[in-house]
Amino acid sequence: MPRLVVVDDAHQLPPSTLRMIDKRLGEQPLDMRLLLLSRWDLPLARLVPELLGHSTTLRGELLRMDPAESAQLVIEHARTEDPAVLKAVFERAQGWCALVVLTARAIATAPDPLAAANRYAAGGASVADQVASEVFAALQPRERHLLLCLAGEEIVSTVTARHLSHDSRAEEILSALETTGLLVGRLPAEREFAPERPDGTDEPVRYRIHPLMAEVTRRRLVAGGVDVSRARANVVRAVRLDLARGNRSRAVSRLVAVNELDEAATVIASEGLALTTQGLGAIIRDFAARHPEAVEANSDCWFPVAFERWLDNDVPAATHWMDRSLEVELAADPTSARTACLRLMRSRLGLEGMVAAVGHAKRVELLSHGRAKPPPELPLLLNELGATQSWLGDLAEAEINLTTSIGLCRNRNLSALATSAMSHLALTQYMQGRERACAEVALQALQELGQELTWMPRHASTPAGVAYQLAVLCDLAGQTGKSMQTDDEVAVHAADLVARFWVRMRDARMALMSGSVSSAERTIEGALDLPELPDHLRVVVLLERAFLASLASDQSLLKEVSDDLRNLGAVGEAALAQGLCDDLAGDRRGAADQFAAAALDVTYSQPATRALALACEAQLRDVLGEHEAALDRLREAGVATEVRRNAVPFLGWSHQGTPMAPLLARLDGTASTPWVHDLTEAAAERPDITTVFAPTTATPRERLSTLDSVVRPTLSPREREVLNELARGSTYADIAAKLFVSENTIKTHVSSLYGKLAVSRRSEALSVARNLHLL
Repeated sequence: MPRLVVVDDAHQLPPSTLRMIDKRLGEQPLDMRLLLLSRWDLPLARLVPELLGHSTTLRGELLRMDPAESAQLVIEHARTEDPAVLKAVFERAQGWCALVVLTARAIATAPDPLAAANRYAAGGASVADQVASEVFAALQPRERHLLLCLAGEEIVSTVTARHLSHDSRAEEILSALETTGLLVGRLPAEREFAPERPDGTDEPVRYRIHPLMAEVTRRRLVAGGVDVSRARANVVRAVRLDLARGNRSRAVSRLVAVNELDEAATVIASEGLALTTQGLGAIIRDFAARHPEAVEANSDCWFPVAFERWLDNDVPAATHWMDRSLEVELAADPTSARTACLRLMRSRLGLEGMVAAVGHAKRVELLSHGRAKPPPELPLLLNELGATQSWLGDLAEAEINLTTSIGLCRNRNLSALATSAMSHLALTQYMQGRERACAEVALQALQELGQELTWMPRHASTPAGVAYQLAVLCDLAGQTGKSMQTDDEVAVHAADLVARFWVRMRDARMALMSGSVSSAERTIEGALDLPELPDHLRVVVLLERAFLASLASDQSLLKEVSDDLRNLGAVGEAALAQGLCDDLAGDRRGAADQFAAAALDVTYSQPATRALALACEAQLRDVLGEHEAALDRLREAGVATEVRRNAVPFLGWSHQGTPMAPLLARLDGTASTPWVHDLTEAAAERPDITTVFAPTTATPRERLSTLDSVVRPTLSPREREVLNELARGSTYADIAAKLFVSENTIKTHVSSLYGKLAVSRRSEALSVARNLHLL
């Protein structure tokens, strides 16, 4: 026989648990004995189990006591057997246990029990509050003090009771109150409950305060008085001790429970950063919403409130509080860490100059080292400074600041902020051309987000996730794109400019991996709500456009990109784009020379311009008969990419050069390394990227020649198969043999294709199909 499991407050069970119970009730009812106590009907399919006798529902009416049962409780708690008293209590309480006990205990303290009973019987709807208040007033002073101190505790251990009340006899008082069966109820021991004693020798006994008495206690706290002042003082003392020990989780809620709102605001002002980064930001949010007057009166609260809203990506609310806090901070101390943080945040929203905000933050960071006690906001300042410098392209300093922020966060137990800084650091590593290190840092950040942390904002994992995907796309493992998945809706913080940029670039590269140059082009050219791109990111976009233009055989665009790169001062990158343009034009010698020039004068680390130029030059040198020089250039490209594990340069970007597979095979035979060998094996299994996309990518002439009036047709699966075979150059006989049909059937499909595409021959059909992205 299975054990009986009793679940109190079953209405609080999560939907997933209720679904599991419902499933077990329908499939294995005899394998469980379950008693659910709920305030309302649970969403369980009860009809069939009840008809089969596997489930029974007991309504509240069945739980009410009859007069005899009520009389026994009244006699026990009121200490009188007067029939009139017993009748009066029953009529008032209508058999409900809690109200019977409360009324009986209140009558026990009255000089005339019968008069008291009649008074309650004639009372209004608030009689429960009245009797509870009178029961509270009848308690001993130490009992009242203890309950006042425990106003914010639904479940309390004896250790916590002593701590909050500063009463060494708290355990005895709770045990005495527990005998009433109503005011305090003792909970069964649970080994999963974490002991609060430092030595962990004994598991503290836990009690539950009855909700009705807890409400009466809260009202007494609002009313004030000597007892209330004493209780508040003890709770404040206990909270301050907790904060000194680094225990912040219950500080604000306990102060609010005893109506110490000003003290709670002070705690938020001093501990708000730690609370938010430890996943307790909801405490600040709720306090600001329920007690705006307390927040308004304490300007030191405004920065933590702004930061909590900022971390939750509520930009309008964060901006409101940031503006107010900045005004106060500038007047009090323009060189404070809070001032620097606020200016950096606002700058990434476009509310002030980014370069000026960074310069100010760097001066504040230097000043903080000369102070006896570093400001608590220093880890956040370094995080925000590093994120802003990453956008501006000051990647070396960004790396230093983010790494320092991670160390400070680890020392101060700010795990969530440390992981956020690590997530930003991963993208910074990627932009520095360290794809392998980027993947390692990103993977560590993602593992911490998924395992060690109990809370993080939705957008916190985006920089690390995007960085990891970008790094994997460069590696051999990512060249197929089969293991890469992207979310339709990526949560990116409004002020995380770097992540927003690289999400777009990742999407473009994934579109290319899926086989569509035009989709990748549209992704890059699409509107992106970002400030003017800094030079290092403009170069990334221009080179991305250059390689897509090369695949689309667009010489004019390549020439335009080369000029734009030269105007930015990116000489080597401009030479790379010009080399791709000359390669398309058939000028092998000129293209090889441009690629050689590009390899000698690279300005930026991302993308791998030098390795790309060396690999393309190797392809062209080989076809020009300079075989030794070709292998030398390819060997240099291998050395340049081995640590990075960036395989993109070896995809075969030259239209006129030797295919990459035989070149790598020769290099592997003469100067093999593990990396070169891996590249050789990968290249042997796929053609060059220019060969892959040539049949399916519309040329500029095809894009201009296709009639705008042609509507994208809907092709049947068989027609699409035939079209793909036509693009491969297959004859009708080849297609028929592959699809196991007759040539006449293939001719019928081709005729249907020509009709849908409004063309009369194969070349026109392929041109239209490429332009309409049907291939």
